[in-house]
Parts: sequence; C-alpha cells; structure tokens
Amino acid sequence: MDFSAHVDLARALSASTSLESPRSLAIVESRLRRGDWTPVHVHETPEAFHVLEGVLAVFAGGAEIELEAGESVVAPHGIPHTVRAPHGPVRYLSGSLVRSAARYEDFLRAVAPRMDADDALRLSALGASNGISLVAAA
Repeated sequence: MDFSAHVDLARALSASTSLESPRSLAIVESRLRRGDWTPVHVHETPEAFHVLEGVLAVFAGGAEIELEAGESVVAPHGIPHTVRAPHGPVRYLSGSLVRSAARYEDFLRAVAPRMDADDALRLSALGASNGISLVAAA
C-alpha cells in the first residue's frame, strides 16, 4: 500500500459520497499514550488521520507509516487498520463519512488499548452503527 503524508483529504473522503445511505463528515480529536493502540478495525468508508502533536503510527494493508505533527494520511475503506503512539503521547484527528457522527465519536472515545471481552463487545456494537467492524481486539 502506498501511503502519502501529503494527501487531499477532502477528495479521498468525498470519493465515498456515492454510498446508498446518507452520510455526515465526522471529525474527532483523540489522544493516545506511548505504546497505546486501537483495535484493528475496518470501515465502509475511508478514514483520515491528521496529527496535531507527537507521532502517530498508522498500520493498514500490511504497511506502516509514521506521521508527525502536521502530516495526514487516509486509510482506504475495506482495509483493516490500526493506529499506535510509538514514541510518546500523540494528539490527532480522525475523520470519516458516517451514518451517525455521534456514534462515530462514541466509537473513537471507547477505543481503549487494553480491552477485555465486555469492552470488545461494547465497541463492536458502537462501531456497527457506522459500518465499522473489529478485526481483532487487544
């Protein structure tokens, strides 16, 4: 997979506008501590990441890219992906076209680096409303 830190986020996200159900653009600010990562998951639409502070490692389609503050990348729809804070705390934005902006925000806020089975079930239910499926849980 060819990642580029210089992507046209609006063009990448708007490529999904032909979806059958109405979508809203949701953008959520998140933070991870050093070593924290999200469960591997997959979306029906692309998901964009933009780093505000720190370094964010994005893993998708067998590739990895580290983004620094000011850099962005889009994980294509249908490709399992995860993000991690490899060197220290990171603050970043996630954005996607979703059926429910509130449920997308709930999903991102519920993502935890160390989940038990109950957490994974809850996260799966939150993601399902926006076509987000867990591939593996921590």
